[in-house]
Amino acid sequence: MAEYHFPVPGSKDEGEIVIFIRRHWASFLGQFVLSSVMLIIPTIILVLIYFLARNIFQGLTLNFLVLFFSIYYLVAITFTFISWLSFYYDIYIVTRSDIVDIVQEGFFGRKISQLSLLRVQDISSTIKGVLPTLFAYGDVLVETAGEQSQNFLLHAVPHPQEVCAKIMELHDKIIEREDRERQLSEGVGLLRAQSQDESIPESQNSEPQNVEQKEPPPPPTDYQKLLEKDKTVQPPSNQGEVTKDDLDKGGEIELK
Repeated sequence: MAEYHFPVPGSKDEGEIVIFIRRHWASFLGQFVLSSVMLIIPTIILVLIYFLARNIFQGLTLNFLVLFFSIYYLVAITFTFISWLSFYYDIYIVTRSDIVDIVQEGFFGRKISQLSLLRVQDISSTIKGVLPTLFAYGDVLVETAGEQSQNFLLHAVPHPQEVCAKIMELHDKIIEREDRERQLSEGVGLLRAQSQDESIPESQNSEPQNVEQKEPPPPPTDYQKLLEKDKTVQPPSNQGEVTKDDLDKGGEIELK
């Protein structure tokens, strides 16, 4: 880590860094061979011209050749140096919760992208070609879930299968931790609800009973009073009966 001085999003501590990798050195072989050819071929051409046509190295022709090859070597060396910067400072960092992709763009440009491991949906590795097969390096594609999908391509990393396995392991640990925290929060909420229920008195906790209050009946009217009075008055028990004294009197008998 002494060679790494770039600011990482979120100020990641070194203790949180699980994987810190660059592209495999064999992935730079093609660029190295191309740069070597660009630097060697003009030198060979100049040597051949010097031995076969030494007379042209004089006057304006000499000045033109010096100017042309100076510009050529300046461009070739700059191109080679930029390629080396891109190779050396393209860094992939995997922490316990994120994936950080640092891309060097030219001399003064740098792009830093960050992806949460919680959003990882799928991850795959690819090894294709002679050099990747011989030196065991390849690409790792990390696919994310959600409306704004963001895929990360870790290019030419050593041992891509191991990188995939480690990223998935960290992803599973985060999922398990999120589940435990959710269950714990639900349990704490349930305990708080129970404690609040126990602290409420029974008189306050019980639901109010709906007691129907009967309204007092209206006072009876005069007519009703008369009817009640007539009901209470019982007729005499001897009403409609003929007594012996009445028979003895004879004549008309008045029924009582």
